[in-house]
Amino acid sequence: MSASEEITGILQNVWTKLQALPQAHPLTQTAFLILLLFFLTFVALIVTGCVYGRCGCCTTVSKNRVSAV
Repeated sequence: MSASEEITGILQNVWTKLQALPQAHPLTQTAFLILLLFFLTFVALIVTGCVYGRCGCCTTVSKNRVSAV
């Protein structure tokens, strides 16, 4: 079995479970929403980190340093 066939099988399994989600137990629906929120938060943090790292706003050293007297 090739990798593409395995991925296709997994995606078909997930699609079948998603189609049955509206009739699922409320606990299952809640668990799905928690996992979805976790995934979306992870993606948002990755995107924010990439944008923040690429914008160049924090590469310069601040000139307002306190010097010892």
